[in-house]
Amino acid sequence: MRHFILATLFVIGTIGLTQAQITITADDFPEVGDTLFSAVDNLPTNIDVQPTPGQHSWDFTSLQAPFTRRQIVRTAVQGPAFNLFPGADLLMETGATGDGYYNVENGRFELIGFSGTDPLGIGLEVATPFSPPYLERRAPLNFFDVNQMESALLVAFDPDDLPIDLFSQLPISPDSLRVRVAINRLDAVDGYGTLTIPGGIYDVLREKRTEIREVRMDAKLPFVGWNDVTDIVIELVNFPTLTDQLGKDTITTYNFYSNEAKEPIAIVTSDEDGQNVTSVEFKANDIVNNVQDLSRLKPGVYAFPNPAIVNVRFEFSNLPKGKYYLKIYNILGVEVWHKAYDIDNNYIEKVEISQLRKGTYLYSLTNEKGKTVMTKRLVVVRP
Repeated sequence: MRHFILATLFVIGTIGLTQAQITITADDFPEVGDTLFSAVDNLPTNIDVQPTPGQHSWDFTSLQAPFTRRQIVRTAVQGPAFNLFPGADLLMETGATGDGYYNVENGRFELIGFSGTDPLGIGLEVATPFSPPYLERRAPLNFFDVNQMESALLVAFDPDDLPIDLFSQLPISPDSLRVRVAINRLDAVDGYGTLTIPGGIYDVLREKRTEIREVRMDAKLPFVGWNDVTDIVIELVNFPTLTDQLGKDTITTYNFYSNEAKEPIAIVTSDEDGQNVTSVEFKANDIVNNVQDLSRLKPGVYAFPNPAIVNVRFEFSNLPKGKYYLKIYNILGVEVWHKAYDIDNNYIEKVEISQLRKGTYLYSLTNEKGKTVMTKRLVVVRP
């Protein structure tokens, strides 16, 4: 009933909009042989999604990213876990964590299974299906469309595979563990117009997605069977990588689709109320530095914009948890700036560099053992 009321209010609020809008068809889905290019701004500024329904003109030209992510669409049979997902048509990499197996049929682009590092980031290797398949895109897609989607994921594993003993404080140890992920999503195509990103202007439809995701953990105890231990783990276990993922969360995204590209033109992720933008993934048109395959993103740090004028963003990617030291040197090898960071996987920071003279510098990242992770060039210019 709640979703029916939301859909009704959405339609009423958009009555009177008469200008023609585009339609997204199944021909706009990724196909075998396609290469998709995207970039991610994890510190976006001046991004206004204009959340009210109707016609808009969006300007996202302020987006910046350190490198382009290249994603090649392959046949599913090329995947190492294809035997577990024999109904899959396509294989698409899902970042540095693994592979997604997709089925494309009757206007539905569905993720039917996943193989790789577990989605919770614990570090386990898993291969598991979505039940029912997770519907990523549908066609035809038109202004006014409202749809609901549900899916679930179940990941089982041995407690001995975890990097820590979750239940050391309890008098009994479980035989097995499993993580349950329940997904409920409402999609509403509530906007249309033009979207400008670096390197392109596109006619788009905007689909607002509100996804409620609940993650629970069960333990199989001797003589008792399966029991929900989520609250116990959150309260007693000092393992943020896992506990931060448990519980219920609401994720709001705005997806901008065009019939001129296979990639979404932009995917804007915001906070729960949809007002504050936290990250933007966008179609990479003119970001030519550091083009990388999604599955081959190496641990390191990337500076952008580069050349830089007043500020530079340093994006740390795929780093094992630990302390790191970032330093900037001039061409004579003299250190002119440094800072220490505690990082677990990814982090981004904007650094003010107006004190540096115009010229060429090197920035270097070392770990707590003094080993150099990466050294690259930074160019500073002045207006």
